[in-house]
Amino acid sequence: MQTFSGTDIPFYASVSKHDIVSYMYNHLYKFGWKTTVNYTLFRPRKFFRKPLLIPEGNTSDFKKYIDYCYLLSTNFNEADEAARYSDKFGTGIYFSTVLYWLLVFYGVVNEKKLRFCQGYFCYKRDDHPSRYRAGLHAWLSHNGSVIDTTIWQQRDHFDFEKRGFPVPVIAGDIPQGLKLTGFEEDKNLVKEYARRFARDSGLTFYDWVKHHKQQADMLYNTG
Repeated sequence: MQTFSGTDIPFYASVSKHDIVSYMYNHLYKFGWKTTVNYTLFRPRKFFRKPLLIPEGNTSDFKKYIDYCYLLSTNFNEADEAARYSDKFGTGIYFSTVLYWLLVFYGVVNEKKLRFCQGYFCYKRDDHPSRYRAGLHAWLSHNGSVIDTTIWQQRDHFDFEKRGFPVPVIAGDIPQGLKLTGFEEDKNLVKEYARRFARDSGLTFYDWVKHHKQQADMLYNTG
């Protein structure tokens, strides 16, 4: 399984946020992804820890879909749908799209409060403190709270457990030392991505979402 782990950036004074944003923006298009925001013209938003509030009665389904996306993202093989996008640095984009539509389509959260985000992560490496690591990434924001099931890809260089995250999933709380910076994209982009993934699998958008729900239910019932 190949996943995008990031790019080491030496910590020099000449490496600015603008340099990183421009680099990520160019590489987003290089690998076939899109955006509804020109990253080089607008100031990206910093995402901070904020308690995640899921409507009462929906927490079980929320946990089910979070667990599904996290477990699948750590265990897919070359025959799985997700493998088509991992070598294009799209693991975060793919699973954030899957999670977005599971949460919205089955009424777990209000679509008006859920946003698909693209940008980059950045942190100082635990195994090499003189270097920073940054890379393309995607996550969700629910009323300003981050939901991220694929940040685990950084575990070789970032000690999640030391920061109180034995399972490297972000659901409101963000590990100290990890920065997420980016943009809330227009919802048409996450719909376009979903249609692309469905088409690549020979499915309609609705059948694609239904397929992932069935897989999540199967995992949940056998877990």
